[in-house]
Amino acid sequence: MTGTLKQQYHLEPPQGLLNDPNGLAYFNNKYHVFFQWNKFEKDHSYKEWGHFESSDLISWEFKYSAIIPDQNYDKNGVYSGSGLVIDNKLYLFYTGNNKENGQRESKQCLAVSEDGRTFLKQGVILHTPEQFTEHFRDPKVFYSDSEKCYFMLVGAQRKNGKGAIALCSSVDGVNWEYKDILCATEQYEMIECPDMFQLNNTDVLLYNPQKRDNTLDTSLYSFSAYKIGSFNDLDNDFSLLDYGFDFYAPQTFSDENGRRILFAWMSRMEEEQEKIFASDTPYIHCLTIPRELFIKNNMLYQRPVKELYQLLGDNINLIVEDGDIKRIKPKEHMFYLRIKNNNCMQNVCINFHQDQTKLEYNRNKVKFTRKNWVTNKPESKTCNLKSLSEIEIWADNSSVEIFLNNGEKVFSSRIFALNTEEDIILKGFSEETIIETKEIISKL
Repeated sequence: MTGTLKQQYHLEPPQGLLNDPNGLAYFNNKYHVFFQWNKFEKDHSYKEWGHFESSDLISWEFKYSAIIPDQNYDKNGVYSGSGLVIDNKLYLFYTGNNKENGQRESKQCLAVSEDGRTFLKQGVILHTPEQFTEHFRDPKVFYSDSEKCYFMLVGAQRKNGKGAIALCSSVDGVNWEYKDILCATEQYEMIECPDMFQLNNTDVLLYNPQKRDNTLDTSLYSFSAYKIGSFNDLDNDFSLLDYGFDFYAPQTFSDENGRRILFAWMSRMEEEQEKIFASDTPYIHCLTIPRELFIKNNMLYQRPVKELYQLLGDNINLIVEDGDIKRIKPKEHMFYLRIKNNNCMQNVCINFHQDQTKLEYNRNKVKFTRKNWVTNKPESKTCNLKSLSEIEIWADNSSVEIFLNNGEKVFSSRIFALNTEEDIILKGFSEETIIETKEIISKL
């Protein structure tokens, strides 16, 4: 990877490995984004919380370490968790990981800050209930106005080796008790990073089913899903949150305007992919752009937060060639592209990154293709879509996020572009199609 592929408006640390977003909160007139961080190596051998801060969701300041593994109960890792403002203080809930003689112990822990900069650990607030294995982590805390108490969701594995989401409660956010299993799976061995909130007075559950080899205690694969309204059966009638290659562990929070905003880890790379991707840089992985969530037609829609449009700069000229071919030549891989046709589109194709990346729509099917930088062969992700009227692409130096039909479907992927020049080729778009391309101004 070359320096030209450094992200320009996505959050990534100056060194080490980033993964799950944690502790998202709006506190003291600032947006706070914490994240799993190994500041020493580009692997998962160490975990603490790093910290970004912003007043506008586009200009970010990196605050380095927030919570480090310096107590016996979290000495083997400060794992994922959430944030909530309680009594004008920022409460950070996280999983402390401790291993003795090769045996894992997970404890749910609390750190509190009055200024958003210094965090005082309060110790262990919940031990693993007897119904679960020590795969018990990722606490998400929220307040229920109707119940007048705090609830905590914890991703878990039951003693039978199958996944679940545990429900805990507290009257003050400090003293917690286990209540019950909120929902469970018979198909997956673990549920990670649960999140629950209301939109339009409707409950929404985000969760990450994980297949595991319980004998070897290793992860096989996982993905991000959501359900609206009813959560009893986690194995059926769920929807994917993202259809691209690189999206996991999404977390949401509510800001001062009541918007429900999401960040996710933009990586699902395998080990060989990571080695090549970060071979020339001191860091690896980033977060998605912040997205506002909406419910429409009983589906969860994701749209870039309105602040991001302040990053859009000058228009990029559209070159019309023979037939129905149109060409756009941005100065770099970082660009914004919006295509809209209210009469809907069919048999259309967008080639970019010098034909290393492609988006196609044909016969109610979307196909996104990129070149795998390990095998040098194309690989694809698909989804079904009844009609297509709008495409919105946010490309950074080494990523692309594609929003279809104003956020009905989303594809998020990292890109390893070998060429320094950008060339976008559009095929199949009719004359009445509105095409807008702009430069993006970096704010990091």
